[in-house]
Amino acid sequence: MKKPVLLLILVVGAGCVVFALFAGYLLSGTPVDMRVKDFTLPLLSGGTVRLSSYLGQPVLLVFFTPSCGHCHSEAPHLEAAYEKYRNRGLVVLGVGYIGGSTEEALRSFVAEHNLTYPVAIDTPETKIVQRYNVSWVPHNVFFNRQGNIVREERRELSPEELEEYLREIL
Repeated sequence: MKKPVLLLILVVGAGCVVFALFAGYLLSGTPVDMRVKDFTLPLLSGGTVRLSSYLGQPVLLVFFTPSCGHCHSEAPHLEAAYEKYRNRGLVVLGVGYIGGSTEEALRSFVAEHNLTYPVAIDTPETKIVQRYNVSWVPHNVFFNRQGNIVREERRELSPEELEEYLREIL
């Protein structure tokens, strides 16, 4: 009777050690490759976009909704950064979520801010916001040229912060 209990304790203990080591490895800043969180979405301008097609370039993935005030405030700064750094390979990809909104509202947002970077459409059916755990917008994901996520910010960024974070991936 004592041997089975001791064996069970040893097995559970070993399992806990393995789990702790594995969890520590996962949470230790191990980069998440964009291919792991890859997606294909329709573009507002027509056609489709696949995130992994930008592997080798620095990418700023911007989740927003047309009704978000902070998204409206941040949009001009994102456009300015895109214009400034696009010649250095920067890709800014907007992902407009239209759950509770419309594609027309998304088009109005893009027109209002004269956005020239590509904007993809996410819907309750495609659920890319869920894959990226977007619970607040704006939600900005910074990928380096190797396709690894190096930073995620779940808030509106000031122009200075945006510059600083872009320097990390350029």
